Amino acid sequence: MKMKIRIIVVGLLLSALGTGCSPTESTQQQEPTPSTDTDALITYQDEITVDFMRPRLTAFAADSMEGRETGMPGQKKAAEYLSGQYRQLGLQPAGDDGTYLQKFSLNASRRDSVVFKTFATKEGQKELISHSVASANSSAEYIRSFGGTDSLSGDIVFAGFGINDPDRGVNHLEGANLQGKWVLVFQQIPHTANGDTLVDPEIGNRARFNAIFSQGAEGILLIPDMDREAFQQSATGQRGEFGTPSNMRLAYREGDSGGFSKGYNILSPAMAAQLLHLDSEDALNSHRDTLIANISDFTPKELEFALTQIPYSSETEIQTENVLALLEGGDPQLKDEIIVMTSHYDHVGIGEPDSTGDRIYNGADDDGSGTIGLVNVAKAFSEAAENGVRPKRSILFLNVSGEEKGLLGSRYYSDHPVFPINKTIANLNTDMIGRIDKEHEQEGVEDYAYIIGSEIISSDLDSLIKEANSRSGQIALDKKYNDLQDPNQFYRRSDHWNFGRLGIPFAFFFTGIHEDYHRPSDEVHKIRFEKMAKIVRTMYTSAVLLANTEEPPAVDNQEFIEITKGD
Repeated sequence: MKMKIRIIVVGLLLSALGTGCSPTESTQQQEPTPSTDTDALITYQDEITVDFMRPRLTAFAADSMEGRETGMPGQKKAAEYLSGQYRQLGLQPAGDDGTYLQKFSLNASRRDSVVFKTFATKEGQKELISHSVASANSSAEYIRSFGGTDSLSGDIVFAGFGINDPDRGVNHLEGANLQGKWVLVFQQIPHTANGDTLVDPEIGNRARFNAIFSQGAEGILLIPDMDREAFQQSATGQRGEFGTPSNMRLAYREGDSGGFSKGYNILSPAMAAQLLHLDSEDALNSHRDTLIANISDFTPKELEFALTQIPYSSETEIQTENVLALLEGGDPQLKDEIIVMTSHYDHVGIGEPDSTGDRIYNGADDDGSGTIGLVNVAKAFSEAAENGVRPKRSILFLNVSGEEKGLLGSRYYSDHPVFPINKTIANLNTDMIGRIDKEHEQEGVEDYAYIIGSEIISSDLDSLIKEANSRSGQIALDKKYNDLQDPNQFYRRSDHWNFGRLGIPFAFFFTGIHEDYHRPSDEVHKIRFEKMAKIVRTMYTSAVLLANTEEPPAVDNQEFIEITKGD
């Protein structure tokens, strides 16, 4: 048998020699050098279609994916789905061991219960007035929204709406010592009333959160706009979260990343009324209305109550994965340089039911839209490659996990890059591109995207995206949040940040927050596929121009360089 094999091999070699070319030369003749023509590549934007995206997003955001929560079975189903899509398109696997998956470990906590003790502290005396336990089998007077991984204790300060807007004379946090205190506030900020603007619309929950905790608060207590029955339904719905992993953090960064340890809780209407010395829960609404009517006259005040919160949990390790697929460039000198296109494919899983009883948070827009958009970009490049046209530089499609848990997947990749960071010339990131926000809905503008990054890190990248848009989607490029002083800090709130912090130029395509954000109602039938396709075409053409530009975009904004030092 061995002799026969050798004879066959020798025969093949002699045959090749007889034709005057080696086996290697023969292969090279069969695979001619691809064209890298920019105009030819741009024509393949026509492969980006509603017909391609709709069925794939429908499958990706289906109930069977169980909300794609990091480390859970639904997220792993989603990873396999994406791997299958890239395999069908003929893209190279760029993950571990010849797969499309880059695996990594997370440490997490499993909550067993949280004990809440409320005390009256009148005249230096401390009297327990409420003891309640939240667990898989019981509800408490408080709902822990997130954080609270440490035992917490402090007096309670009432701070109205918990915001400062000096231009309108609203100073609800002025004059109080919040260090080590629980800060009680009404949950809903009254930006307008009777047609008048009371609080700058830009001052939202995140700005309030940052302002309170920057003053050393122990936690925030939110007075909800709901009655006793609605609160109880919400508290009961939270029971299912006990025993599931939370407070996820990268295992290799355990020493310097412990999650948010302070408190952020919703309290029952009955407890809120008691803390404010109101006669009934119904009086809360009247109290809020009075506060709105005199919003500029309010000053914070210490209450004669204190709260202790004691969590009981155990530690566990979970496994998750990023999905990586490569479209190799066609220029022998430039194909080692990489443009990384990112989206996060995780969402928030199964949680508190809405009014219809739906408990699956499908995440069709967040970030099913961006993820399937990138798959369609991959389809366009794949079709071009099959027809002998490739970008000069290579394109890495990176769908990350753990974004909802603190940008964990993109941080892992940026710390463990498959391709050298110094060869990564730009990042194009996309998250939530299938809907429109209230501002644009009121203006009647549908074909737009917020562009965040670009000139705040690289004017070259900004110019390139404008050119790409003029040759493709022709959407409105809204720069509202493209500001290093933006109170929302969107420039560091999605996966592009883990490239930007390393000095890699980035642009973030985003269409804003809407009413179904992080709700079970973020479903496929609400996606505006035509506008989504236009945004994806602009993203595709931006990638083409980036891949074929003579010089990579330079980081040229000194303010960005200064503000990111130490990150």
